[in-house]
Amino acid sequence: MRPRLLLAIQAAAVVAALGCALVLAARHPWRLDLTPERRFTLSPWTREALGRVDGDVHVTAFYSSQGGAQRREMADLLGLYADAQPRIRVEFLDLDRNPGAARRLDVSEYGTAVVEAGARREPVPLVNEETLTAALLAVAGTPRVATWFVVGHGEHDPRDAEGRGGAGAAARALAAEGFDVRVLEGAATLPDAGLVVFAGPKHDLVPAEEEALAAFVSRGGDAIVLADPGAPPAVVRLLARFGIELAGDVVVDDRGRLFGTDGLAVRVAHLNETLVPRAPDARALLPEAQSLRLVDRPGVQADYLAITPEDTWADVDRRRLADAEAPFRPGKDRRGPVPIAAFARIDAPGGREGHLLAVGDADFVTNPHLDVLGNRDLLLAAASLTARAAPLTAARPPAPPGGTFSPLALTAREARAILWGTVLVPSALLAATALLLARRARLA
Repeated sequence: MRPRLLLAIQAAAVVAALGCALVLAARHPWRLDLTPERRFTLSPWTREALGRVDGDVHVTAFYSSQGGAQRREMADLLGLYADAQPRIRVEFLDLDRNPGAARRLDVSEYGTAVVEAGARREPVPLVNEETLTAALLAVAGTPRVATWFVVGHGEHDPRDAEGRGGAGAAARALAAEGFDVRVLEGAATLPDAGLVVFAGPKHDLVPAEEEALAAFVSRGGDAIVLADPGAPPAVVRLLARFGIELAGDVVVDDRGRLFGTDGLAVRVAHLNETLVPRAPDARALLPEAQSLRLVDRPGVQADYLAITPEDTWADVDRRRLADAEAPFRPGKDRRGPVPIAAFARIDAPGGREGHLLAVGDADFVTNPHLDVLGNRDLLLAAASLTARAAPLTAARPPAPPGGTFSPLALTAREARAILWGTVLVPSALLAATALLLARRARLA
């Protein structure tokens, strides 16, 4: 009788332990995400954006009763948002069985979500982390910013999504961050508010345009000027009015050859932590940049934003553009680090403040260069700093890997550790065990 009692007590104890474990798992769930694209983990960028949600949010997702896989994918992603931010409520509706709700929200496609907060509404035709977070920022986080790309002087055009000189990829990236990208033909007449972007003008501005932009910033407007080496004189004069002088040189980065460049693509080594508290993990790689310097101007407070590494230098005559082997000249060329971006705050009437951000390169926002290293992060941080004074700087969701396999980059130390841990040490232990067993067999 005693053994049966002990067995019953042990069984009850095991059942109780399993029950406690299930209760703890239900109340404190923990998920290990091993998917290559981290599909079950929200990025730090999204978590930072969720912290800015300032009201109750309702997300309505429409699905097809025949598309179970699509519904599960949306449910998994939206569940992560609801768990991370209690103010988000999610509702799933069958598009075919809820025509009234679909008509009210102007939805006609399966897999569409609509994000609502108060009177503000944002449709999400393609539901993924980037588009959902952008919609949340638009309706309940930071308001959308009218962003005007000035064209007509050879600038990179945000309407061009295919050409090497187009800025269509930059426009999409800004739109996902809550910027309403528009095009402005010429700069003689500027809007009263919003963000104005000059993305690499190659032809000079007429005097009326130069004066209009200076007046726009002086009365509290926000502007970004991306100026390649050899920028037009009006652009140079405009920036100089607000204490930012373009040097007219070209920065040489011979270490950049490690990335397959010709030494003119320059790395950004440091971002001003006062302006961008959490710098992106990947630094930008500007295709061809000039340095700049700050000078005192009344009513202007300016700071350097981005600086190159110490092993770079500024070719004051831009000889490197014609001769790839032109050497550094002591006493004439300038040793690095050199500043290549700056941010200025300008006192405006009525207690307002204008913002002007300048970068000594414009090609980094073009279609082939935007997704190189941290170029996209630099553009988005610059736009948010200029227009909102509070950029989202956390790491953004990674792009889905191409192909079947995920790329894995290892340092030499990591590769040696894996070799020893998975091949050499186990093989040595196996060989030693075999020798020991063989020796014991012979002695027996």
